[in-house]
Amino acid sequence: PEPKRDEDEIKLDPPLFVPCDMDQFRDPSKQGIIVGACEEPDKLSAQDEISVSSIISALIRPIEPSEDQFKICDWGIDPKQFLPVKHAIIFKEQLFISKLRNTNCKLNENLKIFFERELKQIGKFCLNVEEAFDGYVVYSSSKMKKGKGITECGHQLKGKYDDQFLLICEKRSEFDRIDHAAVEKTLEVRNHADRYLTAIRETRINEESQKFKATVDIKDRDHTFVLDGGIMLLMRHLVCHNFAGCFEYYTMNLNGRVLRCNLIVAKERKLVRIFYRTYKNTIHIVTQQCFNDELQDIAETFMTPEGRIVLHFWRGYNYLLHAACTSQKKKKELILPKMELMWRQDVALSRKFKELRALNYENATSYLETNSELADYMQDYVLNVLRYKPSNVLEFSIMFFQNMATA
Repeated sequence: PEPKRDEDEIKLDPPLFVPCDMDQFRDPSKQGIIVGACEEPDKLSAQDEISVSSIISALIRPIEPSEDQFKICDWGIDPKQFLPVKHAIIFKEQLFISKLRNTNCKLNENLKIFFERELKQIGKFCLNVEEAFDGYVVYSSSKMKKGKGITECGHQLKGKYDDQFLLICEKRSEFDRIDHAAVEKTLEVRNHADRYLTAIRETRINEESQKFKATVDIKDRDHTFVLDGGIMLLMRHLVCHNFAGCFEYYTMNLNGRVLRCNLIVAKERKLVRIFYRTYKNTIHIVTQQCFNDELQDIAETFMTPEGRIVLHFWRGYNYLLHAACTSQKKKKELILPKMELMWRQDVALSRKFKELRALNYENATSYLETNSELADYMQDYVLNVLRYKPSNVLEFSIMFFQNMATA
């Protein structure tokens, strides 16, 4: 026979299941209402509707920890380092655009090293992600010099995405100058309740303009459709959550082509050195763009574990984006002549000096003529005191007469 257990061992304090009388759940004073066949009964009152959540809450309430227990509980989390998931990708970063001085740079090697003699800075790139009420807002802009540095080209971008990184709307424009003609391309895409997309593409050459409008059906499509701003959001999100593998999505370029893309995030960490800075444990991301199952372009991006871009370039192009800038060279100190003699080169100042010097000479001569005893005293000073000439006559004379005045 099994040993008899102590009643105190199986007794719960407080008890998990409290006995209750089912008759207390109903109002005994409430009478059933008899309605006709075509009449609708009254709606149930609040006491007649018992949800599952209310039942579970009533069962768990007696065993929930108190507020004092929550306060003394050690969660092992530093509140200063614990950021919401949404805030992890909301920040602004500025990159530099540089041109490769030769095409034999180390773009295809495992270890990326760039020196000042290999790169020439030609522009800047700015990316900013801000928080919106229902998602994110992405801003991007760039400007760089082309050719001999006379003309400039660049882009402007503004996009909005929801919390699930689904496209709401985005507008991108690029400006360039080709053969003395100002060329501007614009693409604006808007999502209509995840059913279809409307894309408006415009090409402007000087004063002439052409517009094209298209509709893309995305209903019941599993793959994500994003543009350039959403791609940057996805890359930050995947890196911050330690994603490793392949992520497939669709996008549209300025020419109106719908491209199938793959984001391949490598698990191995790389080392990148640019100028005077070394970035360790960078994450290597390869972006492949295909049109009709034919590979169009390949881009490589190196990011920090926090989601900041260290290096980005397109294969086959002669420029790249990087975070570190060139070391600031010391400015050469200009050798300036002594300013105490510069006034002699000014005609007006020189003329004024001559007038004042002549006036002072006349004043001194007239003063000595009216005070003859002072002239005899000065003559005695020169012949007797300055008989043995000191090294600095002016300084000696000033000190001599100052001592005479205070004596």
